[in-house]
Amino acid sequence: MDERIPHNIIAEMTGYDQGNKQCEWLEKHGVFFMKDRSGYPHTTWYNFNHPGHLRFNDSQAHTDGPDFESLIKNNR
Repeated sequence: MDERIPHNIIAEMTGYDQGNKQCEWLEKHGVFFMKDRSGYPHTTWYNFNHPGHLRFNDSQAHTDGPDFESLIKNNR
């Protein structure tokens, strides 16, 4: 799962061929990437499938169990 995503797949996922537009799209969607000296992004499938806003924000992250707090709040 830590395999790098090939450039042609990044272009297909983002809808852009230009490196700077791909970087903007990835940044907007919270995907960590590194730029090469040509300005094209490089990232892994793990980074793509686990965007930063979900990895580092516990309130929005998926949990292993049900959210009983929301049930309690809705019954009040």
